Amino acid sequence: MSAPPAAAGRAGSSLTGRVLLVLALAVATPTIIVGTLAINRARASLEEEVVRGNLALIRALGASLDRTLQNARRELGSSAAAWADQRSGAPADAARERADAAATERLLRRLRREIPLFAALSIIDVEGERVAGDAIAIPAGAGAGTFGGYIGDITFEEGVPRILVVTQARSRTGELVGVFVAKLDLGFVADTLAEARLGKGARLLVVDGQGVPVARSDGEPVAGATSLRAGNPAVNRALGSAEEGSVEAGGTVAVYRNLSSFQSLRGVRWAIILEQPERDAYALAYSVTQDTVTALILSLLAALVVGSALATRLTRPLHALAERADAIAVGGSQLAATEPVQGPGEIGWLSQRLEDMARRLGEREQLKEALARGDRLATVGTMSASVAHEINNPLTTVLGYAKLLLEDKPDEHADRFGLELIADEAARMQDIVRNLLDYSRSSDGTSGASDVNQLVERTTALLEPQVKKSHVEFDLDLAPALPRARADAHGLQQVFVNLAQNAADAMPDGGTVRVQTSLGPGATHVVVGFTDEGPGIDEADHSRVFDPFYTTKGEGKGTGLGLAVVKHLVGQAGGTITLEDGDDGVGACFKVMIPIIE
Repeated sequence: MSAPPAAAGRAGSSLTGRVLLVLALAVATPTIIVGTLAINRARASLEEEVVRGNLALIRALGASLDRTLQNARRELGSSAAAWADQRSGAPADAARERADAAATERLLRRLRREIPLFAALSIIDVEGERVAGDAIAIPAGAGAGTFGGYIGDITFEEGVPRILVVTQARSRTGELVGVFVAKLDLGFVADTLAEARLGKGARLLVVDGQGVPVARSDGEPVAGATSLRAGNPAVNRALGSAEEGSVEAGGTVAVYRNLSSFQSLRGVRWAIILEQPERDAYALAYSVTQDTVTALILSLLAALVVGSALATRLTRPLHALAERADAIAVGGSQLAATEPVQGPGEIGWLSQRLEDMARRLGEREQLKEALARGDRLATVGTMSASVAHEINNPLTTVLGYAKLLLEDKPDEHADRFGLELIADEAARMQDIVRNLLDYSRSSDGTSGASDVNQLVERTTALLEPQVKKSHVEFDLDLAPALPRARADAHGLQQVFVNLAQNAADAMPDGGTVRVQTSLGPGATHVVVGFTDEGPGIDEADHSRVFDPFYTTKGEGKGTGLGLAVVKHLVGQAGGTITLEDGDDGVGACFKVMIPIIE
């Protein structure tokens, strides 16, 4: 069978593409690297500067708003205390009442004059009756039943946000004399925001504890506005934390900070937020990105033009070599029909190497399986030596110090159990390393006597915290009074760990691993079964699961050595391991049979 005539053309086209790719990479790589570094550096610097600058701005604005609000609240509180002291004490008479009324009116006039924020002022007595000032509707009992003050919710009057502040008027003796009520005009907040110098596209928001805008710098009305908490991460962050910070979401950079003025009263938290589109905030970074992309495109176009001409001159004399390579791949009559390529210099040398390759292909095919087997054994040897060298020494140190710490610990000492567990597990890990090294060496593996039930319980207890994360549980069905198995305890535990872990891995959505022990037929073997509720293993793969490097797990999740090591360890102990379908055809069941000590 002859190769298609277009084969050489496809080979030439492929080589042309590769030449173009190499040239494109050679040109584009430096541009990409330098551009990426410049973009990242500009972006990092801008992020830091933008966040730091915007935070400094809202700190200053917040401090200004805080001072204004605090001064108003403080002045209201001190005036209420002075009024209460004046009203308490001597018994009331007509002259005293007239003097008190006059003093009260002077106090209210002074407050209105000195604190422009007070849109309305009122004083009520403990019975809820207005004593002086404006008629202000307040919630029933507000400020009278709780010591301290009360902050109402925002209301809008003629488009201006206002808020109710109620402060109790108590004398020095703590007697409640009355309640001061002030309606604060928050229009100054919008004026303060409007005067701020902001970057392109930036806006300022002040929201109350519910996320409702109190004022904004972009001129949009706040009357009738709804809470912004549902769709604005910055508002949620600002109202949910006492710290300042920043957040990037939805193409917007936002910094936020709490306004502490009302935070101490009734838990109400206000916040100031500065938002700016990322494209405006990081304009320099976007400009660098655009310049880098433009330079990259121009460089690639130049590389493609030059590379196309160069690749054509390189690939034309190689078409004949491509046809000869196709003939060598097909073999038989096609190989005889195609003459060896003759050419000067490197072309002739490459042709000679192709002919040598044709002669050696047959020999290499025969050695392919042997080489593959040797590569695997070499890999296992390299892994074993690396593990032994890198792990055994620190494990020896851990084991030594654990035993050293145990020497002066009495049996009842609280740390003794933990130290013994550390020593036992370190010793077991050393044995695991040793078993991996022994995998390529022959050994009878029959030394030792193991309590199978105890090893099963210890294995499941060791793995239980790990498999709980995957909602996997162990169901133990252990036969009582089992004779001891003729196997090394550490090696047998390694077998159980591998089988239990494989069963758990087969159920990524959770399930139950049933571990059952029993005395085998003829009372000569102990049988241990690990059954999972996973998808099971195809019948065609039953004979391959114990082969080295064969795995049914996904990419990067298995090496294919676990069951091979398990089979090796079980064989060393003189036992066998089999794979069966689970109960009712669900899952898989691995059964281990280990001879008992007679």
